[in-house]
Amino acid sequence: MRYGQIAFLILLSLGPAGAIVIDGPSPEDASHLPPTAAVARIHTPFGLTASGTLLPGGRYVLTAAHVVSPVPEDRISYGLIEFPSCAEKPRCRWKSVYLHPKAADHRLSRIWDAALIELDSPISPDVIAGVPPTTKPAGKDLMVHLAGYGHRGNGLLGDYQPPGTLTLGRNFFDQRPTPELLLSLGLPQDYGPILIHRFDPDKNEAHFAAGDSGGPGLVLDSDGRVRIASLNLGRHRGPSDHDHRLNGSFGELGLSLDASSLHPWLQPFLSPHRQALNNGT
Repeated sequence: MRYGQIAFLILLSLGPAGAIVIDGPSPEDASHLPPTAAVARIHTPFGLTASGTLLPGGRYVLTAAHVVSPVPEDRISYGLIEFPSCAEKPRCRWKSVYLHPKAADHRLSRIWDAALIELDSPISPDVIAGVPPTTKPAGKDLMVHLAGYGHRGNGLLGDYQPPGTLTLGRNFFDQRPTPELLLSLGLPQDYGPILIHRFDPDKNEAHFAAGDSGGPGLVLDSDGRVRIASLNLGRHRGPSDHDHRLNGSFGELGLSLDASSLHPWLQPFLSPHRQALNNGT
């Protein structure tokens, strides 16, 4: 119990505890939202919640490394994953956790903040079709649909609503990293695949608050297929915080990871050969 409280305080102090804090998409956006059955609600063994996305093959959930990195191996089986937006609402226990190799490097951990949770039993594609990450780097001013479970509100006045309901909002990765900005974020000059945006309530944009680290930024291809374009890492809480509450408010920065950069790491996990080996065990 004490360990869980400490882990919770660490997450809050770092800022990346992300969740969507806008009430929902505008009516004109609602007609072309991506499907969300593969978006997972993650319960860690210490009572914290976060989000992730089921990948093709049904065995792995992509999330942020800081969601799972404090969990020791002997507690992994206590983790739970739910899919509340799926009609059958499947639930699975954790089997294993795999951090991105660079997530173990303290200097790079805020950039390569990605991990996989292996489920104790795979989910059939007939139940949930896993969503693949895009292989194309995010273009200029890419607009994504940020999905996540957690506290909701208007993102400006800290108007919280009950947590645990999937919320979709949109945002544009519109901030250009400068040396001064990277210094204020505690990021190295070689910031790699980090994507940055600001919350703009006038454009019905979404931001992060407690409950949705590791959730996806979804895009729809021209053929209508959904892809993971980004991974929610959370918000930067600093002197720009408008109201000093635990939410994303106007002026705060949201940090995400370009999902296309994860392709070389993810490919072996998603290969049919590895999936067949895992199914055999």
